[in-house]
Amino acid sequence: MRYAIIANPASGNKSIAQKHSVLVRAAEILNAEIHGLDTTTPEDFCQYARELANRCDVLVIAGGDGTLSDIINSIDTAQKPVAFLPLGTGNAMQHALKYKGSLAEIAMRIRDGEIHQYDLVNCQGKERGFILSVGIEGKIIQLRDEYLARGYTGFKTYLGAFISAFCGKYKRTTAKITIDDTSFEMKNLLSLIIVKQPYYGFGMKVAPRARFDDRLLHILSINSRLFECAIGVATSFTGGNRIGQYRTGHQLDVKLERPLTLQIDGKQAWKAGAFTFTILPKALKIKC
Repeated sequence: MRYAIIANPASGNKSIAQKHSVLVRAAEILNAEIHGLDTTTPEDFCQYARELANRCDVLVIAGGDGTLSDIINSIDTAQKPVAFLPLGTGNAMQHALKYKGSLAEIAMRIRDGEIHQYDLVNCQGKERGFILSVGIEGKIIQLRDEYLARGYTGFKTYLGAFISAFCGKYKRTTAKITIDDTSFEMKNLLSLIIVKQPYYGFGMKVAPRARFDDRLLHILSINSRLFECAIGVATSFTGGNRIGQYRTGHQLDVKLERPLTLQIDGKQAWKAGAFTFTILPKALKIKC
């Protein structure tokens, strides 16, 4: 197969030179060239990905969860297989794909692996993703980006953003939630999480029963207080999260008393008072 690596210059905390250096051995294993590190805007990066996808059999995405999300919304991943080399900070997909070892070892697994067909979550035909949420995460990401701009790195940026959001920056609201034909109301909504795989960033197993290929939305609604959330975080790093109400379905409709910001794969999306989520079966071909 012909591979091409597209690397995001903005992912993670390595310099462009460092990213190129750590990707060299992976590129040799895949007999691929490294592209994208000279792009300067997200729009240029995604346009480059679209052009590069036409010149290879497998587009290898080197970056974080947000980079993968950008590209699965830029090309037809049901037709064009992709692969993933984790270069971000949280790297939820690294854990979801059970990647271990160096980038070179992951490249060998990609080279020797098979193409799998996985589902994605669709939000109102606007954007696709594998980790989406409505609630505190939108505010956390805003604060996290502010901390990153000040030079903070790693898990402490997320932890600091979470504490700040939980302690007052995020204002809870009431949500009417409809899953297929069943409706219920949740007051004091902290987070409504919709996923296709178990992990958030940093190895947190937030939805332990989520699966990439079962044609279902995995939905977790949480309105817990601080002590319960601390338990949830602790168990997420061990056997798996144990707080919140877990359900599955094929369509999710959410109506909010006040607008909230949607989070998709570690990025802020748009703000609205209502959202609809559906399943996209076999929408992602990934070699791993």
